[in-house]
Amino acid sequence: MERYLMRADLAILDRWVLGDVSHINNWHLIEPPVNFMEPGSYSLSVTHPGREVDYSLAGYASAPVVSERLFSALRGLAEVDEPYENVVFEPVTIVGQETDHKYFLMIVETQVDCIDEARSEFVRFDDGDVARPDSAGQIRAFFKMTLDEDRTESRHVFRLKGYPSALIVSDEVKRRIEAAGAVGLSFERVSGH
Repeated sequence: MERYLMRADLAILDRWVLGDVSHINNWHLIEPPVNFMEPGSYSLSVTHPGREVDYSLAGYASAPVVSERLFSALRGLAEVDEPYENVVFEPVTIVGQETDHKYFLMIVETQVDCIDEARSEFVRFDDGDVARPDSAGQIRAFFKMTLDEDRTESRHVFRLKGYPSALIVSDEVKRRIEAAGAVGLSFERVSGH
């Protein structure tokens, strides 16, 4: 199974820009604590009006916001359909721009430890980093990301343990999203080369 890093497609210059999700620690949407309860009423604002897209990243934590079209394309995957399995979609109200579609926060709860450090290129936070002393030794950024397929647990959607901002999807997810005609996202292959 091929794996891809799913990202917002920033080449769409007229796309909207979404702000923070209101009344919640936005980091919990990226790396939910064990006792985090998703069901609720969520809203966020449009900080820069523009074209609606099927996949956006909201606020300081870059929480994924997806259209109903993209959400529907993923139904049928165990991670999406089974309660408490991995991926939770919660409705979100968009404030500041009238929308043509319904939108959902995409909360990916599972992190998988599968970075192939020997074949990846990255930098780590230094000890004594002034901006992020709490992150010393953790991966700061990738120049080339490669995953160890034997450690991906055959999952279709997950975040990387040690680098939770990375959202990883399978070739099946990529195929479904592309077949649905979803816009606003891109895929970078990260399977072992």
